[in-house]
Amino acid sequence: MQRANTTDSVRAGFGSISTLNLNKPVRPGIERAPTSTNLSRPLPIQRLEGKVVLITGGGGKVGVESAGRLLVEGCNVALVDVDQTALEAAVPVLKAAIPTGTPPESRLLTIVADATKEADVEACAKKVVQRFGQLDAALLNCCDRGESKTLFDVTEDDFDRIMATNAKSAFLGVKYCAAAMQTTSSPTHGGSIIIRSSIAGLRGLPGMISYSASKFALRGIALTAAEELGQYRIRVNTIHTSIINTPGYQHGWDEERLQELKGETSLDRFSSPDDVASVVAFLVSEDSKFMTGGHLKIDGGCVAV
Repeated sequence: MQRANTTDSVRAGFGSISTLNLNKPVRPGIERAPTSTNLSRPLPIQRLEGKVVLITGGGGKVGVESAGRLLVEGCNVALVDVDQTALEAAVPVLKAAIPTGTPPESRLLTIVADATKEADVEACAKKVVQRFGQLDAALLNCCDRGESKTLFDVTEDDFDRIMATNAKSAFLGVKYCAAAMQTTSSPTHGGSIIIRSSIAGLRGLPGMISYSASKFALRGIALTAAEELGQYRIRVNTIHTSIINTPGYQHGWDEERLQELKGETSLDRFSSPDDVASVVAFLVSEDSKFMTGGHLKIDGGCVAV
């Protein structure tokens, strides 16, 4: 029996596979698969137009790169760092991401503040809302790795300092950024909080007990906050970065250990700041609107979990 001609047969050595005739009328009763995307219009180039994002640790490589990516996609950005010199150095770099003729202060705010101090963090969130009228997302990016030491050599001060910079700052950031989002962001979209953790928050790293402890703590903060803030449509996720190919980030690793870490990476290279920034932009956007409590690895495949 000859098959009905609903397809164009593909021969020429491809066996019995066939392609659909796209011009054939659809049989009655067959309906289009449902979709919430308007397929008749292009997606916006600046998908983040008008969103306001606060970035702690904003003077570092990842902070500046993420800020630049977000500015290009239409965000207004507030950079927070305890290092005034780092913020001053970031400004001319980020001005290049702002369209000519647009006053930089209308798109970019820099704040010198200590993200481990509650009064400073509360004031930062209020300052952002005062300047831009809202807060839609936050990248909590403070990081102190410290020196590599065995657990017998780590002092109480070492441990307290790293836990404060990495974990306490994230707790305070979630607390006050979520409060600002709750009252100022769109009730439909809520907000997005991104906490930068590390592969050290997914596995143990010898010589890095304080750092690893602080980065694991960030998962607990994110998971709990995701549960509590879901009712306000505020999403909370962690990103887990590996070695980033910048001189400052690689400081403290000897060359032999760096090569070992690179050899463990499936993609056979270290990441760059823009690898992180692109994921940050995704999590700020509505493309991630049903993602919360997750952990996203940006590690080239060096941790298999």
